[in-house]
Amino acid sequence: MSLRIQVTTIVGILLADGWHNVMPETLDLDAYELFDDKLPLHLGGQGGVCPTGATWQEEEGDIWLSAPLTSILAVREKI
Repeated sequence: MSLRIQVTTIVGILLADGWHNVMPETLDLDAYELFDDKLPLHLGGQGGVCPTGATWQEEEGDIWLSAPLTSILAVREKI
């Protein structure tokens, strides 16, 4: 059995610091890479870390959040 989560209907993401309201049209899931200026610090898939992450714009304004997919505890969907 698997859980079916429709990405386009997600309106909230629970991280360790609490719920974050998401603008659904901005949510994107993809591989992530961390950079320091122009030098790569962590390329997706290295170091035994899940390279998939999520990025989205907060509903409250001009704030963007990005997080490894493994840090998402739950999602809230609008049906």
